[in-house]
Amino acid sequence: MTQAQPQIPATASRLARFLAELVGAEAPVPHQHFTERLGQLFDLPDSIRISTVLGSRAVSPPEQPTISREDVKAEFLRSRTAIISSALGSFSPGGGTLRLRFPGITTRELFEEAIAGGALLAFYRAQQRDIDFRVRNLQAVTRDALAGFSPRLAQLAALDASLAEPLSAHNRQFFSSVCDLLQKRIEFLLDDYRAATTGSPPDDQTWREILARLRTEMQGLLLAEIETRLLPALGLIEALDEHEDE
Repeated sequence: MTQAQPQIPATASRLARFLAELVGAEAPVPHQHFTERLGQLFDLPDSIRISTVLGSRAVSPPEQPTISREDVKAEFLRSRTAIISSALGSFSPGGGTLRLRFPGITTRELFEEAIAGGALLAFYRAQQRDIDFRVRNLQAVTRDALAGFSPRLAQLAALDASLAEPLSAHNRQFFSSVCDLLQKRIEFLLDDYRAATTGSPPDDQTWREILARLRTEMQGLLLAEIETRLLPALGLIEALDEHEDE
C-alpha cells in the first residue's frame, strides 16, 4: 500500500511538513484574512487584557538586571537541550521514565497487543503532556527574565503573558489533532502489516520492520512538535538579541 506524495510548501513548518509526509497533504492553510481569524481565538475579556497591555505606559526596569543576557540565552539553550534529550532518550530501550518510555515490544503478540490497545498512542500523549509543561515553564522563566532589561522588553513580556492563557486552549486542540493524524498513520501501517501477513506463516521480520518504522516516525514527529512548541520562547530570546543596545 502506498500513499501519494503531497506537495508541501517550502515555507511550511517542520511539523506541518512531517505530518503531510506521514498522512498526505490536507487542504492548504489559507493566509487570507489572517488578522480576523487570529482575533477569533480571543474573547472579550482576553481582548481587554491585551488592549490594556498595549495601551499601558512602559515602566522602566531596575537599573541592573538580576541576570545577564548571556545567562538568559544559556538557560534557554540548556532547557531546550534537556527537553530534546529527554524525548530522544525515551525511545531507547531502558531510557526515560517508566511512564515516558516507548513500549517494550519483543514479540509479535506484544506488537499486535500494543497496536490494538493503543499503547503507542498513549506513550505519545504522555510525551505531549510532559513537553507542554516543560515548554510553558521555560517560556514563563524566559518572559520574567526578559522584563528586567528595558521598558520595551517589559511590555513585550507583559503582552506574552496576556496571550499565553487564551492561546493555551487553542494549542491543546491543535496538538490533539497531531495525535489524530498519528492514529491514522498507525492504522495505515497496521493495514500494511495485515496485508503482508495474510495467508502467510508468522514472520518476525515483518512486524519488527513496521515497529522500527513507527518508532522512527514517532520520534521525528515528536522532535518537530517540540520545535513548534518552543517558537514563542525562542521569539522572546530573539527579541532580547534585537534590543541588546537598549
